[in-house]
Amino acid sequence: MHVEFHFSDMTHTLQIAGCHFGVKPAGWLYPRHHHHLFEILYCWEGTFTQIVDEQKIKVRTGELVLIKPGIKHLSHNDSSEPHAYFNIHFNIDDLELRNLLTNSSYQHMDYEGVRQTRLPAYLKELEGLLQQGLIDPGNRQWINDYQFIHLKKMEKLFLQGHILLIIQEVVSFLTSRAEEDEAASLFGSTLQIDIAHAIESRLQSTVCAKGAIAQIAKEQSLSRSHCHKIFTKVYGRSPRQYLSQLKLNQAKQLLLSSELTVDAISRELGFASSSHFSRQFRRWAGISPNQFRPKP
Repeated sequence: MHVEFHFSDMTHTLQIAGCHFGVKPAGWLYPRHHHHLFEILYCWEGTFTQIVDEQKIKVRTGELVLIKPGIKHLSHNDSSEPHAYFNIHFNIDDLELRNLLTNSSYQHMDYEGVRQTRLPAYLKELEGLLQQGLIDPGNRQWINDYQFIHLKKMEKLFLQGHILLIIQEVVSFLTSRAEEDEAASLFGSTLQIDIAHAIESRLQSTVCAKGAIAQIAKEQSLSRSHCHKIFTKVYGRSPRQYLSQLKLNQAKQLLLSSELTVDAISRELGFASSSHFSRQFRRWAGISPNQFRPKP
């Protein structure tokens, strides 16, 4: 008997920006700001204060903070000593992962929580990559007050792989915390969860239909604003953002598995124009649809 086991296809995109190590002096302050990406901030040594949505978090050596996109926050070293840190800004378009990562404005992993994961080992290996890059002055370039290390192909893969492993450990921690705290306390009432799941199911079946969100709200006997509020509370993103992501995932599948032109794909997915589709695709994938499509 001949048997094969296949994993499902994956066309998700990981975007990494602002990945760096740093040391800041006592009294250093980065003013209130926000990003369109997730942020992971790990305290390598010392302490600093992170203020997120008016909540003050004291981050100590070996602790980590995850901040979801769009949340205003401020960083301040209010101690008498410098602190060292590692920082990643990233985006990932896997819907299940995003749902978990956006359940709260921020997540604080204390020292014990971090030590229960493989995060220290992965971060130590990334520190080794940094030290290796610092050895060769030819790999470094000063731009303003920052040093940029130019990675080779294999080093880029190493960095991307380890960042995915770091995200995996954070997700594992959040999953355990969600199970301990019970889903209802995190996501809202059972009724709200049921409504949000029903909205999600309809969104998946009406990806390209115009006015889909208004129609779904009407089917659920909800106002559009109430529909938006419940769905965002459960999934951490609005119905429109969720629908856009579904379209982009379908776009990836079509670019990889069909011979349709970019213009035809944009029409099939309900975009107003191919240029609008290309802008949206580049925003998520970091490259244009033509660049994403495999070359013959």
